[in-house]
Amino acid sequence: GFMMAFQPLARDIAKVPVFMSSMVQSPMISVAFDKFDQILVLTANSETLKPQKEILMSHCGFDVDEDRFIIRGCQDVPGFDAVARGDKVDVEKVTPGMVKMVAGIL
Repeated sequence: GFMMAFQPLARDIAKVPVFMSSMVQSPMISVAFDKFDQILVLTANSETLKPQKEILMSHCGFDVDEDRFIIRGCQDVPGFDAVARGDKVDVEKVTPGMVKMVAGIL
């Protein structure tokens, strides 16, 4: 969702479809399931995603406050802080924490 701020610019200058974030798929994914099904959205940092609410809503129809979407940030997963630093994520180090976090949500 963090790249959605650049979606209007990409749309204006590109000659082919450009999707700056996987969040643009949210409306399509939501209609593929029952209206009562919840959808888990994992993001690098949930605290920094929520302030982008207006951008996400206006450019891809995704409402971060909708009860249907469970938004969880990975910022507290051991090793995932590499994302914030711009470093390569050590997948072996991060995987157990990701599995534990998702299992706790499901």
